[in-house]
Amino acid sequence: MPTNPPRKSRKRTRELRELSRAAGLRFTEAMRANDRTRADARPLRPSPTRTMLLPLVPDALRGMYELDGLLLRLRMDMVLNHEGELVGYRDNGGVPIPEAPIEDVTEAYWQVRNALPEGTEELVDGTEEYPPNVLLLVGPDGGNVTHLASIEVAEADLALLATFADALDRAARPRPGSEFQALREALGELGRMPYYSWMPKGDEAVVSDWVRQALSPVLVSPFDGPHGPDDYETLSGVLRYAESLGWESVKVNQDEEEAAERASFNMMRAAGWT
Repeated sequence: MPTNPPRKSRKRTRELRELSRAAGLRFTEAMRANDRTRADARPLRPSPTRTMLLPLVPDALRGMYELDGLLLRLRMDMVLNHEGELVGYRDNGGVPIPEAPIEDVTEAYWQVRNALPEGTEELVDGTEEYPPNVLLLVGPDGGNVTHLASIEVAEADLALLATFADALDRAARPRPGSEFQALREALGELGRMPYYSWMPKGDEAVVSDWVRQALSPVLVSPFDGPHGPDDYETLSGVLRYAESLGWESVKVNQDEEEAAERASFNMMRAAGWT
């Protein structure tokens, strides 16, 4: 199966360009983790990577595509007009997050998100049922099972996102300690004034749980449980077979269908949908 370098959808590119202008940021700062390296004229150093096999389950991935608004709120203050409409963002220096600076977390988030195959965002938002260059598994009865993809992400980015989620959990505790107090207050404010309809509404714990669930597709393996290792090998074999033939869809047998369904269910459960 031919592969293309992952790139953003045109819709998301336009949205981010508008946000970057409103916030006074360079567009590339929000998108690519190596911008700082290039700006400093330092050569890129190879980073250990992890290859992840993912069923592309729209509901489980939805939070991943909605998280950018919350990250922006942790980096910037909203500027509203007298009617309460958003007109831009003001740099507040970012909320201090121990061991997880929000600028670095944002860069890691975009690196991981951009590793998802082209067309995944359209699959998630329902505008593209069959994204190109993404393998579709078809069951023995002819019905669609799931889309399947393999992505490669930097271990450092995953570790930073996990640290970020842990910091939010700590801040959501009743007495988190002085170093987490500013983050706790920011989470409380986010929960009281989510602004966007898809952002979490509630107390600090609600916001923290939502962020962890949004990141769960890359922080929680869909191959947990007693069948996990076998399911991983089964679906990896299916993907390799389809790639070797250049196929974008493949009919699976009952065992392969059940492996894909278990992995998809694990993703849904981690994302809070079951």
